[in-house]
Amino acid sequence: MPFWAFPQPVPQARNGLGVAAMTLGIVGGVLGMMIVFFWLAWLPALLAVILGAVALSHVRKGLANNRGIALAGVILGAVGLLLSVAGGAFFAVQVYNLREDERAVTAVADAEAGRQRDVVARQREEAARQLEQLEAENKKRAADEQARKLAFGGSYTYEETGLKVSLAAPQPFVPDKSVSKAPENTKVVLIAVTVVNTGSTPLSLRGSQLLFVKDANEQLLFHLTDISGRINRIPASLDPGQSVTAQEVYALPNGSSDTISVRFDHGDASNRRSVTWAGSPG
Repeated sequence: MPFWAFPQPVPQARNGLGVAAMTLGIVGGVLGMMIVFFWLAWLPALLAVILGAVALSHVRKGLANNRGIALAGVILGAVGLLLSVAGGAFFAVQVYNLREDERAVTAVADAEAGRQRDVVARQREEAARQLEQLEAENKKRAADEQARKLAFGGSYTYEETGLKVSLAAPQPFVPDKSVSKAPENTKVVLIAVTVVNTGSTPLSLRGSQLLFVKDANEQLLFHLTDISGRINRIPASLDPGQSVTAQEVYALPNGSSDTISVRFDHGDASNRRSVTWAGSPG
């Protein structure tokens, strides 16, 4: 009997690639559905597609008989690849949104920081302006205070009211019977103060009609009263342009020739200032 008459052995089916493709397809699909593992899903899914395609070619050649399993591996691998791509796209979108949120938060923080810097800068500018204004006011106040300390014969003008006041040097005075008697051993002097309204409205001098005359020890000098009317006092008011010279008589104890001071007050309660003249009574 010829050898070909004997039955030939049937080749064993090569189904391993189809099984491997389906297994890898399942792994790729499962990993693809788990978003955090999308970056792992693509490799087994891709291998599933490749091995499944090879397994299908073996089926067509008759080398394998598990076409369904191989096809399932290809389909599951394709699904795994799609899920991996979708997971990557989702992750990329989330990263982009997160970065955009961070940029927005940073922009808001930068804007707020800029606003705060502007506020601080304005506060510093305002503080510097107020400090400069305060220094200017202090300098002006100091200059004004110095300007209100005068020698006999000097004058001062109150800017807010327009009152100009000046004081002549004290002159010796011999009282007569119309003047109240001076204490023993005193020197009598005449003090003349001139007030002028340089403003355009009537000016009240109430509260400014009394002079404060003191000796070197800050003691008030004795004021002599005149009943003849020839010695007049500061008026209660002045019309615009009006000028009045008031005269008063004082007695210096012990014939003192030490420095005396004369103070004149003017202004309202919130801005009342004094002008002081000082010098020898002559």
